[in-house]
Amino acid sequence: MALVKSDIPNLLLPGLKTEFDLAYRSRADSGIAQQVATVITTTVPSQKYGWLGSTPTMQEFVDERKPSGLVENNYTIEDKTYEASIAVDRKAIEDDQYDLIRLRIRDLAERVSEHQHKIVVEAVANGFTGLGFDGLSFFNTAHVTSPGNTYSNRTTDALSSTALETGINQIMQVPDDRGEPLGIIPDVLLVGPKLQWPAIELIESPIVVYKGNASDTAASTPYKNVFQGKLRLIVSPYLRGTFDDYWFLLDSTRAVRAIILQQRSDVPVEFTALENASQSESAWWHDRFYYGVRARYNVGYGLWQTAYGAIL
Repeated sequence: MALVKSDIPNLLLPGLKTEFDLAYRSRADSGIAQQVATVITTTVPSQKYGWLGSTPTMQEFVDERKPSGLVENNYTIEDKTYEASIAVDRKAIEDDQYDLIRLRIRDLAERVSEHQHKIVVEAVANGFTGLGFDGLSFFNTAHVTSPGNTYSNRTTDALSSTALETGINQIMQVPDDRGEPLGIIPDVLLVGPKLQWPAIELIESPIVVYKGNASDTAASTPYKNVFQGKLRLIVSPYLRGTFDDYWFLLDSTRAVRAIILQQRSDVPVEFTALENASQSESAWWHDRFYYGVRARYNVGYGLWQTAYGAIL
């Protein structure tokens, strides 16, 4: 039987689904959200993270094991449902404009990854008020590390070499609940577009030139940049407006990082279509086909010990 125009939408869908899946996977595997956050999959709409906190250090095995209980927390992350949809004129499909439609589907897939990037970075930026697992704001001056001791993971200093030195030293000295160093070493400097150029100069330039000023007339002296190769720069456009002077040090090597990106393993990112010319009400009334994506995920806070933030 000959192919008719009304068959085309049904034949397009499998190819467009494949196009969407490939585009989404290529972005999701290397996206900024995945670089910054710990990705945790769950099968429940509200996941409790009662296990957040310090794990015990190694000790000599004498007589018997000495297990330590996990700190009890009531921190939970509830998933949210997100969607994005596009409308395609039916005549565009009938006129065989498949390549243009394919590009829009690929862009739709990239929007999912970009949205995850957005909510992860905004969670970091809002950490000065957002509550972490210990009931305090994620970036706070009074996190309890052991009975009677508190620690700070925030500053009000502008980005500079001195501020970086202080922040790196601070995060590396954070102890666990028993006073032992956690061994955290920041490897990421997260900034917005406004700070990207001073950040590049600070951590990527091989040479720093000290310049005299009105109060210090010493001659300009070049010296090796001690920060070169120590930190990886991530520039996010979502650190903007109120957040454009904020900067953050993160340890992205830990199993549990500063931010948790919680995704539903039983409800995958779904690409669907409303496009059957004979059965779709939208095609009959409006002469349009609809394509959309739906997903369930959300973000929350992980270990405050792995992050250091500057609010200005």
